[in-house]
Amino acid sequence: MNATPAASPVSLFSHNRVRKALAALWVLLLAAAGWYFFTHGISVNQVREYLTAYGMWSIPAFILAYTVRPLVFFPTSIMTPLAAVLFGPWLGWIITYIGENLSATVAFFTARYFGRGFVRSHEKGFLKKYDERLRDCGFETILLLRLIPLFPFDFVNYAAGLSAVRYRSYLAGTLLGVIPGLTAYIFLGGSLTDPRLLIPSLALFALITAAAHWRHRHIARRKKDPVAPADTAA
Repeated sequence: MNATPAASPVSLFSHNRVRKALAALWVLLLAAAGWYFFTHGISVNQVREYLTAYGMWSIPAFILAYTVRPLVFFPTSIMTPLAAVLFGPWLGWIITYIGENLSATVAFFTARYFGRGFVRSHEKGFLKKYDERLRDCGFETILLLRLIPLFPFDFVNYAAGLSAVRYRSYLAGTLLGVIPGLTAYIFLGGSLTDPRLLIPSLALFALITAAAHWRHRHIARRKKDPVAPADTAA
């Protein structure tokens, strides 16, 4: 049986050139987005007017905007409540759930394409062992980070792409883990038109905050008082 031929130096060189060209385009996109933000500003009303101009196409336009949002680091804190204002809390939840998970996939593979090789070639010692653990416990790690939002949404997306976490574990953890926080933000946005939704929104935020506080204290306690080894039998 013939061995798989190694990639030629020419193909590797071409691949690196494509990667560098795409990275340069991304930097230009970030620079243009930053320039527009600081010179014109972006408000919820502007985004709403822009999307409503699409009429019947406003739903796919919103999903597309949410999907590519992490490429310019546009905050989810604007897009998610806006969905409830534009489409109502129930349809807005479905639309945002689709867009949020698609955006998580975009950020994950962007980080994996541009940065995973660099991280893998430079990690050693503790970082390498921790990365290997992430490969085996990716679902649990991502699920916990989604349920208890200790870090920003896009930070987790890009960090996961740089790590050894498998995509299927990352996606499964994201699909389940974003539900509580997404629901809270949707209710918060919906409360602008229906104040009754403010109560479940605040209740969910309180629950998430309490869970994050408990998790923080649990980790601190484990670091301070590690479990002692069990006594041996006499």
